[in-house]
Amino acid sequence: MDRRTFLTAMFGLAGAAAVTAAIRPVDAVAGVPGTHGVLDELNAAPMETAAGNGEATVEPVDYHGRERRHHRRDRRHRRRVWRRVCRRYRHHGRWHTRCHRERAWVWY
Repeated sequence: MDRRTFLTAMFGLAGAAAVTAAIRPVDAVAGVPGTHGVLDELNAAPMETAAGNGEATVEPVDYHGRERRHHRRDRRHRRRVWRRVCRRYRHHGRWHTRCHRERAWVWY
């Protein structure tokens, strides 16, 4: 069994080496100095605003407007009801049924 495991591992390594040799990985360019990337853009001077004067304008935002109102059709109501739960079991070769009531919530 140890020989089979060893040979299987060797064939697996040989197959992985063959696939790697056939498909050359593309050289990564991350972290290479001299290339233009996101970090260079962040370090650059900020762009001029749309107004052209270099100052940003602040506009008030109302988050407590119409979006926060609740509509009656979106609310879900629930009420408590009784539910009948029955269990079957075998006793002395015959089936018996026992039922009892449980409280449950019904959404409407």
